[in-house]
Amino acid sequence: MGVVGDRIGPVRFRDRFLQGESVEGSVRSPILSSWQRSRLLGLSPDQSELPFEQDFDLEVPLLRAAEPVLDRLEAIFAGSQTNISLADGHGMVLARRFGEKSMVRRLAPIQILPGFVFAERFAGTNGIGLSLAERRLCQVYGAEHFAERSQASACTAIPLRDQLSGHIQGVLCLGYPYTEADPALIPVVRKAAEAIERRLMEQSSAREHGLLQAYLDTANLARSGEHGLDGHPVAMADFLQSELEQSDQATLKEKATELMSGDRRAAAEVPLSRGRWVTLVSRPVTSAAGVEGVVVEALLPEDSERHAPAPTH
Repeated sequence: MGVVGDRIGPVRFRDRFLQGESVEGSVRSPILSSWQRSRLLGLSPDQSELPFEQDFDLEVPLLRAAEPVLDRLEAIFAGSQTNISLADGHGMVLARRFGEKSMVRRLAPIQILPGFVFAERFAGTNGIGLSLAERRLCQVYGAEHFAERSQASACTAIPLRDQLSGHIQGVLCLGYPYTEADPALIPVVRKAAEAIERRLMEQSSAREHGLLQAYLDTANLARSGEHGLDGHPVAMADFLQSELEQSDQATLKEKATELMSGDRRAAAEVPLSRGRWVTLVSRPVTSAAGVEGVVVEALLPEDSERHAPAPTH
């Protein structure tokens, strides 16, 4: 499989980048951005040590939710050179599984033991770290890795989210030889991540379930057009995942927090960059069990695209 930046091609783009040459257009944008961050952090490609936590809690909800799914993945990839890793939201590996048992005997400790931290600021460009930085499914091939130790491998990693809060709880990562990269891995990883997130949700309390249901009911009401205001209603969690600039995301989060603290129905127009604007609407919700909360929606003008609100109504 030919991939820009892998070891198959004649040019080692990462080395050219480190020598100060421009590789823009030759390397995928997320990889180049990660290389730039790695260089600014003062990381070295030949750096082999990573932080290691010998004692960590094995009873965390994420690990409990993921274990049956990890076991299933191990069975699916039995006999292959695939390794399966589960990391927490800080990039520390909580568990590993291997398609071929003999891999444990021939790999370095950093590749087989839980406890090592693969956050980008320590490990440079890698699947777990990049997925946390980009907050989405990411793939890293061969020499796209910043560290020499990972040059022969490829990986597909995806964040694991708390469906109630939207916060990233961890990362599921499949690693394999870069010569065995296969697009069919993507739906497998997505389905496994969804299963882990469902199991995480099942561990939530009745109170949290009630509040989520009240939120979903209110969101469905808004989508039905019964919100009483003009425009496209979009859940804030969805809107913040769209193509917004970091400054706009920060502005919207700050205003949404202010609206939630008011604990009442309210609306506020929020100016964004490049003359754009969006209306935030807050509405109190109460679950059937009496749990109270606040839903915030982003209301976009009718003639605008969801990711780029128009400057005029």
